Amino acid sequence: MRDSVTDVDRGISQESRTRDKRSTNEGSIEWGRAFYSMIMDLTTNRNRTADFLGTRANFIQDRVRALALVFAAVVFLWMGLDYVIIPDPAVVVKLALLRSLCAALYLGLAFLASKPHSLPRARAKLAALVTLPCAFYIASRFVLAEGAPPGALMVYDFFPFVVMVQLAIFPLPLLEGLMLSVPAFATLFAVEALFGEIMSLSFLGNLTLLVLLMCLALWASMSELQMLLRLYRQATRDPLTGLFNRGALMEHVQLEIGRARRYEHGMCVLLFDLDKFKRINDEFGHLAGDAVLQAFARILEKGMRQTDVVGRYGGEEFLAVLACTRKTDAESLAERIRAACADVEVSSPEGVRIEFTTSVGIAELEASEDAESLLSRVDESLYKAKDAGRDCVIVAA
Repeated sequence: MRDSVTDVDRGISQESRTRDKRSTNEGSIEWGRAFYSMIMDLTTNRNRTADFLGTRANFIQDRVRALALVFAAVVFLWMGLDYVIIPDPAVVVKLALLRSLCAALYLGLAFLASKPHSLPRARAKLAALVTLPCAFYIASRFVLAEGAPPGALMVYDFFPFVVMVQLAIFPLPLLEGLMLSVPAFATLFAVEALFGEIMSLSFLGNLTLLVLLMCLALWASMSELQMLLRLYRQATRDPLTGLFNRGALMEHVQLEIGRARRYEHGMCVLLFDLDKFKRINDEFGHLAGDAVLQAFARILEKGMRQTDVVGRYGGEEFLAVLACTRKTDAESLAERIRAACADVEVSSPEGVRIEFTTSVGIAELEASEDAESLLSRVDESLYKAKDAGRDCVIVAA
């Protein structure tokens, strides 16, 4: 009897160690994925949604506009200081003309019309904001070379450092920040080659300072990007699955309906519901139910195209918004996702495999239909799929 109890205890202990080891391995894998995701967030624009890229574009455009207005005022008002510190009237007049042109370009950059949600346009405006003072600095050095006191040159020599510091207020990944740092370094080398002495102590000191400022600016800009990402995800993401939440989904539905009207292309919505999900919670517990929701969210992410938007509609329901899609293509995609559920293994905390299926309703946008009507029809088609025995796809008439 004692040997039997000992064998049982040994088996329980072995099972506990195996479960702990599996949990540790899973925790390490999740930590690795989170770290890799953070690195990718801070270095490139890969795996970003079009919605977030549009948000970042608007953020950059607003700050470019504000800085351009400030620089336009400063460049124009600096004419008075040139008049005081530069004795040669001819040089003052040339600098005034150069400053007027620069101020006009800044104003043009500030009020340049730009479409919303256009990251390439935002990048172009930011590149212009960085390049303009560099070009002005090089041109002004040619003018000042005709006759200006050393004190005036010292003031102008701060331009490359100002260009570098301004990058700190923009949410930029590392690669974009490095590319936008190039004009400041190129300007420093060009001016030193034309008017100074390359590899002099003064040049090396300025180069060292510029590198330090670049490191601080890139660190600040990546911190801005990380903060913007965190706020965006808190506002638009479901915390359990990582997909869009209901509020963000409704905005995307309205946005895609507008685009479908404007460009006269098709649009479909898919509504998924996990079959008998309450039974999973009752039989295996809510932690197992959460694992099923997360597994299904991964299936949706893998099955959708990059242009599609998918999120948690509520409870065990998920909504997908498919732009430029007809109902036949939407039905094929829904069938692939439905079939993929059978291949996914989800285990309860006790190690028991949990099988799950999904029912899918599909509705294609009709002429003059609004979001409320579209969602009502897809909801009705989902109920028909459930009435038909679940684990199937029904397309709204």
